[in-house]
Amino acid sequence: MTTASNPNARVAIINLMPQAEVYFDYMAQALPAGTEVCWVRLRNHAYRSSNQEILAATHRYYDPGDIDGCDALLLTGAAMDLNPDFTAAAYWDEVVGTLRDASTRVGSIAGVCWGAQVLAKVFYGIDKQHFPAKLSGVFEMQNLRPQHPLMSGLDERYWLPQSRYAEMAPEGFAAAVDAGKLLPLDWSEASGYTTVVSDDCRFLMLQGHQDYPTERLMQEYRNARERGEDPPLPLNYDVERPLNRWRANSRALLAAWLRLAMERKRALPAPAGMAEGVHQHAS
Repeated sequence: MTTASNPNARVAIINLMPQAEVYFDYMAQALPAGTEVCWVRLRNHAYRSSNQEILAATHRYYDPGDIDGCDALLLTGAAMDLNPDFTAAAYWDEVVGTLRDASTRVGSIAGVCWGAQVLAKVFYGIDKQHFPAKLSGVFEMQNLRPQHPLMSGLDERYWLPQSRYAEMAPEGFAAAVDAGKLLPLDWSEASGYTTVVSDDCRFLMLQGHQDYPTERLMQEYRNARERGEDPPLPLNYDVERPLNRWRANSRALLAAWLRLAMERKRALPAPAGMAEGVHQHAS
């Protein structure tokens, strides 16, 4: 466990990011001070761009016993977001099985970018639909549910980084919303509905990047140029002098999510083998 104010909150993070070790700093900036992080790796993911020594020293394979001690689980984005076929990921079956098992053990599961769309697919059968071009930039979002526990600490309008090729397929998404299963929390004309939560707060789908530090969009743009690509300039973002306009609202959302996850975790049956009356965070 490593420490990233929600005292005693514990979150397991399934880390699929390229150069997985850079996500340590991302989460340290995004999560409330005092949050404990359990870093999780997948057996069927090669992590070719990651430092293997750091990965082995800091990440563990998914273990139900570890997850029983966590309030929440977060699935990061992944380099698979350009592929329209979820199952093209070598670790797809592992991700599905892990998420289904974890959903019975933690108070809430969040997914970021590709991870958000994975949650929509696994738990609601919603496919993804790709944009004609990558959505990249920092967008002013309208807070659609300022009274919702996740959104009450956010401004009525706030900025949110986005870096994605797809969205939840509108038809399947609309059907889930109409059925009362999913609730959109924000919207912008450029990005559409971006932050979505399930009716019971078990699943939080963050298609934007509340996790991004100031320089990330700049790095993505420059890396694409170095690969010989012609990426669009990120909108509402200066790649020469980037400014962070999203940190406070992003932190507020993630802090609220962890509080809800802790509440839901306390309502779950105690894991088998745990002594009655012993708090689930006891070491």
